Amino acid sequence: MKTSMLIGCAAILFLGGQTPTRSEDGGIAEDLVERWSDTDFVFPRAKTNAPMFPLLSIGATAYRNSEVKNPQGAALEYDIDRMTQSALLPIQMSRRDALIVGNYLSYSDFTIKDDTGRSFNVTSVGLPAGWFRQANAQWQVAGFVMPLAHKSSERGSDWNWQYLGGVFSRYEQDENLWWAFGFYFDISPEEDFYIPYIGASWTIDERWTISAIMPWPGVVYSPSKDWTMRLGASPSGASWSFVPEQDEIAMNISTWDFGLSLDRRVYKSLWFAVEAGYGGLGTLRVSDSHIEEPEFDLGSSQFVSLSLTFRPELD
Repeated sequence: MKTSMLIGCAAILFLGGQTPTRSEDGGIAEDLVERWSDTDFVFPRAKTNAPMFPLLSIGATAYRNSEVKNPQGAALEYDIDRMTQSALLPIQMSRRDALIVGNYLSYSDFTIKDDTGRSFNVTSVGLPAGWFRQANAQWQVAGFVMPLAHKSSERGSDWNWQYLGGVFSRYEQDENLWWAFGFYFDISPEEDFYIPYIGASWTIDERWTISAIMPWPGVVYSPSKDWTMRLGASPSGASWSFVPEQDEIAMNISTWDFGLSLDRRVYKSLWFAVEAGYGGLGTLRVSDSHIEEPEFDLGSSQFVSLSLTFRPELD
């Protein structure tokens, strides 16, 4: 699973997971469940085989035939090999308030597909921090910010900063359907990106879930507590913005990867996943007060991803 630079947004997804119940794992998973069992937080009550959102993830992704355009409009193709690590820790502050802190690390190796075949790498570091509150029995509110810094191996390159954030709310209509509303922004060296947010999650039965929660819309099929498959989208790690004259580099969070993933529980709360699909697909976005149409090119930027995740076991 690609961890994505929007991991701070997991605050709203953490609220949208299954109801935590006592785990047989002991240790970290059991302690986490015990801390949340005696609070005023109301978690969705739908019965589902789908696992909880991962609190820890380590992964590797290979993108092929990715493309970027320079300020003059010339296209440049490259391949990317990425290693990522991310973690989230929910911290109970009161019976109705909690913090989520974490980290994001990424190492991306770029190979330019031209006559030179030169390569360089980019190191990315992010520190997400979020807050959420149980407003009443049906409403929860949340917000997050994440400074994200990039530094390339190119001579003269310095750290370049990108700032992500948003505010969200979640409304539980019934035990199988809930809605999310909010606003998201991404401030980067090349441009500022901002968009209003609306989404929903519908648990059809124990096996099937339809999620329209951005930025991870998809269809989830979980035939048992040990297997789950997902067809859908997630923020892309294939699209980057380069400004060579200023030595600036930033991830393009406004593009998506679309693929099919297969997750398997390997031991208690430890899961292994493999995913494949196409990366860097354009999205409808608002940039500099102008609405830009999506651009979908399914013939480029193929990817395959492997990951190991920690998901507290749920009954």
